[in-house]
Amino acid sequence: MRLRHTNALLAAPLAALVCAATAGPLRAQTAEAAPTELLCGARTGDITATLRVAATTDALAATAVAVGERFELRALALADAAQPGRIARVVVTVVDTDEPAQPFVLAQSRWSASGQAVLDGSSAWSPSLSGWQRSYSPALGRELAWGCALAQAGARPAGWEQVDATLAPDLPAAPPGPTATPTAAPTSPETRTVRLAWMGDVMLADGPGRLIARGIDPFGQVSAALKQADLRIANLECVVADNGRALRKPWTFRAHPRTLPVLQRHVDAVSLANNHSGDFGPQAFAQMLARLQQAGLPYFGGGENLRQAHRPLILQRNGLRIALLGYDEMFPRQFEAGEQRPGVAWAEEERMVAGVRAARQMADVVIPYLHWGQEDSASAHARQRALARLLIEAGADAVVGTHPHVRQDTELINGKPVIYSLGNFVFDGFSDADNNTGSLLWMTVGARGVIDWQLQPVFIDRDGRPRLAQGR
Repeated sequence: MRLRHTNALLAAPLAALVCAATAGPLRAQTAEAAPTELLCGARTGDITATLRVAATTDALAATAVAVGERFELRALALADAAQPGRIARVVVTVVDTDEPAQPFVLAQSRWSASGQAVLDGSSAWSPSLSGWQRSYSPALGRELAWGCALAQAGARPAGWEQVDATLAPDLPAAPPGPTATPTAAPTSPETRTVRLAWMGDVMLADGPGRLIARGIDPFGQVSAALKQADLRIANLECVVADNGRALRKPWTFRAHPRTLPVLQRHVDAVSLANNHSGDFGPQAFAQMLARLQQAGLPYFGGGENLRQAHRPLILQRNGLRIALLGYDEMFPRQFEAGEQRPGVAWAEEERMVAGVRAARQMADVVIPYLHWGQEDSASAHARQRALARLLIEAGADAVVGTHPHVRQDTELINGKPVIYSLGNFVFDGFSDADNNTGSLLWMTVGARGVIDWQLQPVFIDRDGRPRLAQGR
């Protein structure tokens, strides 16, 4: 097969996934239509690439683009025999190029272009031919998200080069139903408030674990401040167990069960939806669930099976019901819960939208906690922003994130706050100041959502212990 290589046009962050929807003006392809091209976009990790493919009568002349270290996207746009400038059939192949002499085909898909819509010069980008597709390489431990559309020759649809791999899914409207009424409200619904303290990544293995083994509390310097909150929430960036076997990963974190009482003193709920809670396999994850239950420490974003992992955690404070949901978008995806397998809630858009909508029927305040973004990037990328908008439009009152190990920017979407990354909170092993500076998010919520929020800097010492900056 002859290949014509094109260049990746944009480097933006994150591994991607999911759904298809049509956006912007489209025209059905007809016999009178102008010449067409195939436009494809692909994303893996922090790398994006685009591919423009002209119609050809040569079935061996695929066009290809490298995406990341080993993925390659190949596309063939076969011309209509009667109208050589128009595409009649499309073949897309995803390849793992680890062995250049013998590349491994991960997936291949075909579409007829007959009657398909065509993007014009004023269109907003949408992979209207293929939808967003996903191809996973077990050897890489990464996923390629890609999608293609037919377009008028030379068109550059708005948003094509971003490749955010996220479009609002065509989901049914939220089912009708009354919002649950909180019980034992001490004051009127309009005056009830709850003060939340959101911590970033809390990792209790390695340095923090050694401190706890010596009787030293790594939360000691922030303990008094955390007591001022009505509800304290953290991302538990490790498995807490004494069984299992480490997976083949660059970094694996397993904390001793002795760390749980310390965690319980300072945290009221933990998210398990991250790329380290499954580091020692499903048996260790299941033991962590059992130990958290025995300790009476609520968790979300993980469970004994798929439905439990996606179930919102609803906690009541001051007569308000607050729903917390956790979702992980960082590989390996083998940590995902199955029908009969413990694990985390994976960030599939349809399931996240359904989860937010369901929680909206049961609680006054709904906040998803996402594990996403590119490590060491101070800015959220296009996919994070698209996912945040998706969740806000589904009914979330705010979105909070972790994973990059640095603080990221914030924004308001429809007047609701999105804090893309809080950075680290209890974590050792980093030498850069950015990694050792996190944020404690103070948030006040009421019956109508978020009332106010502030970020207080956190400085982390070499043993992983946080210290708060003075003032907020």
